Amino acid sequence: MRNTVLIPTYRRPQDLYRCLKALEQQTKPVDQAIVVIRDTDTQTQQFLDQQHHYLPLETVTVSQPGVVAALNTGLIKVNGDILSITDDDAAPHPDWLVKINTHFLADPHIGGVGGRDWIY
Repeated sequence: MRNTVLIPTYRRPQDLYRCLKALEQQTKPVDQAIVVIRDTDTQTQQFLDQQHHYLPLETVTVSQPGVVAALNTGLIKVNGDILSITDDDAAPHPDWLVKINTHFLADPHIGGVGGRDWIY
């Protein structure tokens, strides 16, 4: 199964860097990584232009504010069998995609899975 990871981001290049590095360490490789940035976010665009990464990364630009607009814009580009969404300030554990795939492979009726909520 092909895995796409969708990451909306806005003016947090250092957090995004950590997220992308964590995705590079996945035990199941990322087949497509989509980073959605706002058209006014020159800081993140410059960061992405200068970064050397080892992911099949696509950058999508959105002009509307908000995470929902970013996700909707990014969804248009998804070509994987399984879509995983993470925040730019998250650093998924190396087995994150393996665990997600395990659920989908175990039961063809599963339409979506979610992670643990940490409530403080």
